[in-house]
Formats: sequence, structure tokens, C-alpha cells
Amino acid sequence: MKKILLFTFAVIMLIACNSKQSDTSSNTDDLSMADFKENSKVVTDGFENFSKNDLTTFSDFVSDTVKVHGPAYGEEALTNKTILMQRLQGFHKILSNIKANDIKLLPGVDEVTFKPDGGVRAYVRWTDDAIANGAKIEHKFYGVYQFNKDHKIVDIDEYMDVTGLIIAATKK
Repeated sequence: MKKILLFTFAVIMLIACNSKQSDTSSNTDDLSMADFKENSKVVTDGFENFSKNDLTTFSDFVSDTVKVHGPAYGEEALTNKTILMQRLQGFHKILSNIKANDIKLLPGVDEVTFKPDGGVRAYVRWTDDAIANGAKIEHKFYGVYQFNKDHKIVDIDEYMDVTGLIIAATKK
């Protein structure tokens, strides 16, 4: 009887040790990464259209209810797509040859689980020429983009030295 119990225990241990472990990635993670890839195309196309001053096409990537948390000191969240487009047009009034360089896109992550959430984080080195003084300007930018199910931008959080950029572009 003792041998049978030991044999049964050994078989149970072998089965338990060799059973397939559950997959740690979920279908939700896969869907979030697929959303990230699709949304990354939106961000890249958005940068390209902004660079070409094609704000009409750029605005197609943005939800009508977008909230923008701009980089300027004391700037309140913009809740109006029209105001966002006016602000972007303002860059084209003081800068020419605007170009996004060294674009690095990473998945946005949920703040609790740290798993991909379909959002996009963008690190960009922009170069441009100041219209007023001809200065060649290079500046870094970081942006966090959230999307709706239609892959339209619904929230933008931007980080860059806007004041330094404006001073460099307008200094005589």
C-alpha cells in the first residue's frame, strides 16, 4: 500500500511539474498593441502633415472633442479643435522648413497595470528655420496621445520648451 501511495504521489508531482503554464499575455494586450501600431501611423502621418502645413489633413486625425494639454507655461487644457489648429498654424507663421526628425514611438501604458493601452508616446527632434531672423532651430519634443476606437486623437499631452523656441525664432 505504501508503494502505491508513493507511486501515485510521484505521478502527481510529475504531471504537476510538466503541465503547461498559463499564458501570461492576454488577448487584451495583443489588441492594445495592434491599436498602438495603428495609432502610431496616425501620429506619424500627423507629424508629416503638420510639417507640410497641411492642417486640413492633420485635423482629420483629431477628434472634435480633443483635449490638449499644451507645453506653454500656465496654459490651460484646450478643449476645442479649432483652437488647437490655430495654435499649430501659429508655428507656421514664425517658422519655415519644419521637420520632425528621429521620431521614436512607444506604446502608451495604463497607469495602474503598466500594460499597453493603445496610446502612443512620441519622442521627436524637430528642426526648423525662423522666418524673422533666419535662425536654424533644433528642439526636442515629447507628446502623449490617447485615441478613441476610430483611431482619432482624443487627448494630447505635450512637453517642450515653447518659450525658448519663440525667443530663438523672434530674437533680432
